[in-house]
Amino acid sequence: MIKMASLNKDTRLVMTILFVGTVSGANVYFYANYGFQLPWTAFSHAVLFGLITVGSIMGIKAIFDLAMNDRIELWLLDRKIDVYWQKKQREQQQMDKIRQSMVQTQGPGFMQPYQESEISNEFLAAIEQ
Repeated sequence: MIKMASLNKDTRLVMTILFVGTVSGANVYFYANYGFQLPWTAFSHAVLFGLITVGSIMGIKAIFDLAMNDRIELWLLDRKIDVYWQKKQREQQQMDKIRQSMVQTQGPGFMQPYQESEISNEFLAAIEQ
């Protein structure tokens, strides 16, 4: 079974912490530069700062969830599919090189080309064990 490519929980947690820290830092910067001009009490500033921080985090997170999560998941899935087919191609190239090497060392009559339908199920089962 092929597992759908996704971000694991630890990566999501780290990304969330970094995201909240970035938005909070930007809010601190802008509030420090422009918030002091508001003629309110310290408590009012604290409430406003908290609401702006939480609101901006929730708003940006909602936008990213709606717009970016599917794109990121699909990108990760495409990347995993590409890696799978590249691996299959490398394995096929290695098998071809091995066959060519065996033909060169043992002579042209050593390995005859075969059709996959010519291989019996018993032979395949014996190899897998």
